Amino acid sequence: MAGDPVLFVTQYYRPELIGSGPFCADLAEWLAQDGRAVTALTGRPHYPRAEVFPGYEAGRRRETMNGVRVERLGSWIPRRRSAAYRILGEAAFLAHGLWALATRRVPRHGIVLSLCPSILGVALAGMARRRAGLHIAIVHDIQSGLAQGLGMVGGGGLVKAMRWCEKTVLNRADLVVVLSQGMARQLRDIGVTTPIDVVPIWVDTVSVQPVEPAEDGPLKILYSGNLGKKQGIGQLLDLAEELQVLRPDIEIILRGSGNQADILAGEIAARGLKNVSLAELLPPERLAEGLSLGDIHLVPQDPEGAEFAVPSKVYNIMAVGRPFVTTARPGSPLAELEASSGAFLCVPPNDRRAFAAAVLKLADDRALRDRLGARGRSFVERHFAKPRVLGAFMARLDTLYAGR
Repeated sequence: MAGDPVLFVTQYYRPELIGSGPFCADLAEWLAQDGRAVTALTGRPHYPRAEVFPGYEAGRRRETMNGVRVERLGSWIPRRRSAAYRILGEAAFLAHGLWALATRRVPRHGIVLSLCPSILGVALAGMARRRAGLHIAIVHDIQSGLAQGLGMVGGGGLVKAMRWCEKTVLNRADLVVVLSQGMARQLRDIGVTTPIDVVPIWVDTVSVQPVEPAEDGPLKILYSGNLGKKQGIGQLLDLAEELQVLRPDIEIILRGSGNQADILAGEIAARGLKNVSLAELLPPERLAEGLSLGDIHLVPQDPEGAEFAVPSKVYNIMAVGRPFVTTARPGSPLAELEASSGAFLCVPPNDRRAFAAAVLKLADDRALRDRLGARGRSFVERHFAKPRVLGAFMARLDTLYAGR
């Protein structure tokens, strides 16, 4: 595989700060640093907002970022949030991508990677693969399960159509990569027969390390990331109400953006929450600093979508040596991670009293916080360090490509 050009098809890429964008850029840049010519075929950056980032509005088509050639397709970004509108947005990306292939703006490649969310992006990648080439589909979200679990669609025809599409498209890939064994089981259940490998999210443990705060102050509880529906952010407000009564001295910081941000701000005002503040995301170079600001982190999830996605933020939280409290059902990916790492606390979803009790348990026990934080840091160094995870992934790619 060494020296052969690689095409990475994904709707999300840098300069997006959260979601799949940083992951895709990190993987593409790792390939480029290994001496491979890499092209990222992507859309205009916008996530998690519905507006294109400044500087990209006029249709900026091509740039080079950290050794990766980035080809940006014109795309339609829906203003409304629904499964139907999301599918239309993905269909627009597919159409622009097919035109780029037809006009040879982007040639077909012998090695193609793709990312789901966006099963239609995966379909585009399959069509961008040369005859006898290699296509690896990386699945981070199972869209049909998320859409049904979060109430974005009913249980009828649209879900069946989404599952048929996922099964059909993924069965045309040479390898499917998922984040956990649970996600592999979910894909098998909908009929995916392609070989499946588990490749976890990795952490750059060199650049993401604990940073001690510049000064002492009130205990800080931090949520950082997308303010969206599948994150179950309503649970944060319930927690804040509990803590405002029990421990008003504790400061809660919600750092992020997303389609629920305005609703969240309105609810904070309506409930009279004085212990909560909103903040913007920090740039990537300040990731460790920003995460280290929290003495305790919060990772709520909507329980109906928790089987179909894994929040990548938890690995970086562990990397900076901070404990967190998550809402997760037994048997979910996060519950399994808690059992294997011993680095955080799990409570039942939508149980505000249990959520508050777990947070206060950590708030009142500095030694426990330090112990869990140290376990998390050690755990990611052993299992999720970037050279370990990506080294194994590259070896797998080379073996598959040699077998072609």
